Amino acid sequence: MVAILQADIFKNKTALITGAASGIGRGLAVHAAGLGMNVVLMDLNEEGLSETQALIPSSPTLVLKCDVSNLEEFTLCKEKIDAEFGMVHFLFNNAGIFLEGRAWKADQKNWKRVIDVNLMSVIYGLNLFVDEMINSNERCHIINTSSMAGIIVGPALAPYTTTKHAVVGLTRTLHEDLAQNDKVGVSVMCPGLVKTNIIERDHLGLDLDESSIDQHESAKNNAQWLSRWGKRRNDY
Repeated sequence: MVAILQADIFKNKTALITGAASGIGRGLAVHAAGLGMNVVLMDLNEEGLSETQALIPSSPTLVLKCDVSNLEEFTLCKEKIDAEFGMVHFLFNNAGIFLEGRAWKADQKNWKRVIDVNLMSVIYGLNLFVDEMINSNERCHIINTSSMAGIIVGPALAPYTTTKHAVVGLTRTLHEDLAQNDKVGVSVMCPGLVKTNIIERDHLGLDLDESSIDQHESAKNNAQWLSRWGKRRNDY
């Protein structure tokens, strides 16, 4: 455990951060750069990726536009990472999107999109990188971003809550699967409300016409409350 806390284990190692264009992902990128790491920034939002990269001008970086819910795209990006930096030592499965709604009212297309981004992208990250981490016999760590919504529940947040609970369960299972491996660590982050652009959904592949969004007052109020509360928080 002492060795894990030594700062020099991060120097010249490679961190892959999905959802790196803003919010928590951007904060992780800045912190990783400060530890002397190679930083791979991955997101769909190219403008946001450029803004994140501009915050870490002295660090070796690789910027990749990628829909991590698409295994083929994710696999192609892994090949680029391999060519640039070799293996990934710290995998931050951080990409996520938000959608409110009651369980039986959220549109099926939107359910699928939220599951694909919030859960399947984490699974794909594990599929692509864990065996390589194990075989390297180097210190590595996997960090999956869930949410307080992965631990507690509230009304009219079914799609988001379901996927974030799944990420917690997946990570706990992964921890058990790797219990005999003293090189590869596993963590799950469950942050509370943080000011990010997760509620701004125009570029996230969701079908946002009025007929597809749960119009019940509790669903609208939850989203509006999260948005108002988030504006009072500090950015990462």
